[in-house]
Amino acid sequence: MRTRFFVLLLITGVDFSLCGENKVTGNFRWDILQQRQDTVSSGSSVFVHSARKENPFMNGLYSLVLPGAGQFQTGRYTKAAVFLCAEIALVTYAVINNHNGDKKNGEFQLYAEAHWDAVRYAKWIETYGKAEYGPTNVTFTQADYDFIGSTKNFSKINEWEQGPHKLGFSHQLPKFREQQYYELIGKYNQFKFGWDEYPRDANGIPASDGGRYDDLIPQQLKDYAVERGKANDYYYAASFAVSALVINHVLSAVDAYLSTKSYNNEVTASLDLKPVDGIEGKRLLSELKISVVLK
Repeated sequence: MRTRFFVLLLITGVDFSLCGENKVTGNFRWDILQQRQDTVSSGSSVFVHSARKENPFMNGLYSLVLPGAGQFQTGRYTKAAVFLCAEIALVTYAVINNHNGDKKNGEFQLYAEAHWDAVRYAKWIETYGKAEYGPTNVTFTQADYDFIGSTKNFSKINEWEQGPHKLGFSHQLPKFREQQYYELIGKYNQFKFGWDEYPRDANGIPASDGGRYDDLIPQQLKDYAVERGKANDYYYAASFAVSALVINHVLSAVDAYLSTKSYNNEVTASLDLKPVDGIEGKRLLSELKISVVLK
């Protein structure tokens, strides 16, 4: 870690006289705060500030773990604050969007379970689907419908979906409550027959679409797809924030390494004037500040 010390050396003292109420000292802060001075004298001093060399690799490692940590070690406080604030902002953004994604995901899953039914889909297959889209060698009975409804086992539906079709039906209904289950029923038209707003015939069975795969799409499916898309957008935003977090860590580590090497080669000096109380009144003390890095 850095070790710092200050040494005050009195170099010289010079008296100055300022006559009249409108004279100024040359020190802006002093002239603003003090309205009238009769006599101002000044002396000089030197502040020598030293610090040991920092390890560039270690400071880079610190910033890789916590952005800004390596910059803080070498007094680059502005950079440290920038990297740290970026870290906090990105973490917050990722957490919020992931939470919103989970919330929206839960909402559209509950909606799907309330408004989409595999039994309706299976009844359409048996009544119209086999004749209009093929194949016809899979048969659904009342026992099959009861089995599908009670167990949510879609093996018989999948058997029909796997056969050769004139159009569409390129996907199989996934297992109940898998993420893909909720995705696909709101994404592909082959599952439109399971939505409760899809038109029904006189027997309450999803009606024929006449083999027109893209016709009779219920608004319910379209709205569901929009809500599902919102959940995905939240997850994409959270994923982007995580990627940005990784970049922030890497950039901070590289900057800390380079900043430390620069810090180790620094020698800086600055001259300033400051008013101090003396026996004869106010004095201006000229202050030379020197910063060096020791090997």
